[in-house]
Amino acid sequence: MAALIRSYDWASTSLGPMSAWPVQLRCAVDIALPSLAQIVMFCGPELVAIYNDAYAPTIGSKHPAALGKPAREYWGELWDDLEPLLRRVLDAGETVVAKDRPFYIERFEEPETVYFDISYSPISDEAGNVVAVFCIVNETTDRMGYEATLRRLASIVSSSEDAILGIDLDMTVTDWNDGAEKLYGFSAEEILGKSVTVLIPDNRVDEEKLIVERIKDGNRVEPHETVRRHKSGRLVDVSLTVSPIFDSSGRIVGASKIARDITARKEAERVQGVLIAELNHRVKNVLATVIAIARQTFGPAADLELAKASFDARLQNLARAHDLLTRGSWENASLARVIQEALSPYQNDHFEIHGPDVNIPPKAVIALALVLHELATNAAKYGALSVQSGRVNVSWSVDEAHDARFRLSWREIGGPTVASPSRRGFGSRLIERMTSGQLQGNAEIHFDAAGLRCEIDAPLASDWDDGNPELTTPQV
Repeated sequence: MAALIRSYDWASTSLGPMSAWPVQLRCAVDIALPSLAQIVMFCGPELVAIYNDAYAPTIGSKHPAALGKPAREYWGELWDDLEPLLRRVLDAGETVVAKDRPFYIERFEEPETVYFDISYSPISDEAGNVVAVFCIVNETTDRMGYEATLRRLASIVSSSEDAILGIDLDMTVTDWNDGAEKLYGFSAEEILGKSVTVLIPDNRVDEEKLIVERIKDGNRVEPHETVRRHKSGRLVDVSLTVSPIFDSSGRIVGASKIARDITARKEAERVQGVLIAELNHRVKNVLATVIAIARQTFGPAADLELAKASFDARLQNLARAHDLLTRGSWENASLARVIQEALSPYQNDHFEIHGPDVNIPPKAVIALALVLHELATNAAKYGALSVQSGRVNVSWSVDEAHDARFRLSWREIGGPTVASPSRRGFGSRLIERMTSGQLQGNAEIHFDAAGLRCEIDAPLASDWDDGNPELTTPQV
């Protein structure tokens, strides 16, 4: 309204430009504009309207066109009622006061009778002439319709999904809505007149007593999370707000309590915490694995470009293993699928893969993927996969009779003649340490002249160790 008043063409009205207004009128406008009270002023001989933001909603669709216009134009439907009141102020300098005074008004689409507390007082210039009527009003239409309001509130409380109940200062339940019955399991007939402590777990009874003491002191209890007991005995996580109830004389006679079931949210928070912790754990494990592979790949490397290629291949294999686990929600993966993914960079017709359908946990997926990659890489460089006639047989079995043992065999045939190496390389160390550490088993690598053979034996258990693989060894 301040902006509208500043930009208005007051020179076109009977008041003239703002610079010509009496200082008393300008001061009154300055007082009215920031006020939160509903204020309208009828100024000059034509009773031109000036009002503040708080007043604007009370005239509905008349705003903002009523600003700067004579009152008769925009208050025409009640002018016969309003003018005599304004004249008492303008002509006699009276202050007119009334409570819950009815006015007939057409401010929206339908005419209506509304009620206002009013205080009309004069604004006089230096000579004592009344130049405007300063009207402070407060619409009380809603207050006049208070019985209707109580009925609406009762309907709202009754139908609310939240549990809403009332207690007296002795902690006896006095009110109980359908939401409370749904949350706590007690019908109104079962709970009204009983102590609210039937809803309180034994270890939280003192909490309820403290709440009542705060209410007796006139304090509102801030929303907080707590636990309540269902009729069945199970505990329910709730968000609770408690406020004092006053009687007609202003005395505190009890408390209203609004409770909302937050069981689903608390469970979601718990799951989120577990997932974040698991994610942190897995990321650390992955980074530890990558660091170990990098150290062993580049540490002894004489050919940097060759080391880069080996490192890249190992990371891609690790990534494929993680893709498998992601598709399985990090719960488990098919062993056959793990083997196929690890050997996917090579021609399928060089492999014979067979074994029973078995799922393995994440820690075993990563370990076996790394082991198979090293075996395949070695075979491609020196073994059966280095020649067109070479073949690799990968098979596995599960022995349920002996503590559920898992056995995997890698056998190369048709490749170059194999001789035992003069020193153990990174691949051999990784295979042995992955098997003994991650799988809690053992691996035997045999450099048979007809082809390399690797036998892995480990317990088929869901609790395979998921600690970081110890891939680092002292450099020689």
